[in-house]
Amino acid sequence: MLSLIWRPAAATDFNFPQYLGVMLIAMMGASVTILMPLLVGAFTDSGLFSTAQVGFLASAEVAGILISSASALLWVRRIQWLRIVQLSLAVFIGCNLLTSWVSSFELVLFLRFSAGLACGVSYAIALAALGDQSRVDKTFAVMVTIQVIFGTLGFALLPYVIAPFGYAGIYQCFNLFLLLALLLSFISFPVNQKPQTAFRLDLQGRWLAAALVFAGTIAYYFAQGTVWAYLERIGVHAGLSVAEVGAILGVGFGISAIGSMLSSWFVARIGRNASLLITAAVQLPCLAALYWMSDSHAWAIYAVATIVYQVFWSFIVPIMMAIFNDVDKSGRLIVFCVTAFKIGLVLGPPAAALTIRLTSIHEVLWLGAIAIVVSVACLMASNRLLQR
Repeated sequence: MLSLIWRPAAATDFNFPQYLGVMLIAMMGASVTILMPLLVGAFTDSGLFSTAQVGFLASAEVAGILISSASALLWVRRIQWLRIVQLSLAVFIGCNLLTSWVSSFELVLFLRFSAGLACGVSYAIALAALGDQSRVDKTFAVMVTIQVIFGTLGFALLPYVIAPFGYAGIYQCFNLFLLLALLLSFISFPVNQKPQTAFRLDLQGRWLAAALVFAGTIAYYFAQGTVWAYLERIGVHAGLSVAEVGAILGVGFGISAIGSMLSSWFVARIGRNASLLITAAVQLPCLAALYWMSDSHAWAIYAVATIVYQVFWSFIVPIMMAIFNDVDKSGRLIVFCVTAFKIGLVLGPPAAALTIRLTSIHEVLWLGAIAIVVSVACLMASNRLLQR
């Protein structure tokens, strides 16, 4: 029989303006990575930039976010969050506006790098604020769900904005959410619950656990940098059309929100390590199905395997973030998980390209499978050390 249990809010929990504002910042912190295919296409279709220049523009913002997230380990608990968040959001909004008005490659490159730096600052603070909450597994699950929903709506609606307005339309849509987050910050914003006057990591014998969760997160996103980057090519190689592959991946991305929504429910009932094992037990057969996919049933196999795979990608992310958060009681290390994400995503595609050149495109799936096994093993080991 279903029962409802009222849980009083802990002293660290957000009020509604804080909750919405922080979630909007976290959503926009992942926006560039999620919607990268649309941005690359819009820059290319503008006719203003060469193929090489588009590549630099696509990486400039990610590079800025990577620098901010890595450096946040040094400053995120030593500053007053409110003013820095407001300043970073204002810079992010300003860079988006200016990007719409200039066409010089050098200026656009500078603006996107600056936007990435500003984005990374506010994103790091948002992650630290989320890590201060009383139920981090649920909080990070909600964050990932919101990011997935945003990406799904973006893939569905932004093409209609890009057609008349080009890449400028994407950034002005971003600004709508950023402006709302900025306005909410003037109403209320979380206070740093773990202030420090000097740099300090409260690991206290948890250095090995920290190294393992960092390695596990890099390994998992290395798998995504290999498998995800070439999933479209694998479908086309199996005889599906580009339109069919795009439709399947788009639907899968939307459905994957189910994974993040169920993540905290599973963790509360069976624990983190069992949930991690379930992820590997489901994703590895999905990769095997894609590897041995027959032409006669390619559409059905590709659809089921990729959709289920994406659901469990969303499922595992809140778990690894919660482990990251628990390693360091000072509340600093959680911002470093974004750095781990980006490192894995940077390393994956070149490794996949080398594998394809030496063997074939299907061997990328083996590379991803091995990385998932390594990731789950590292994450489980880290979690066990934390439970001692």
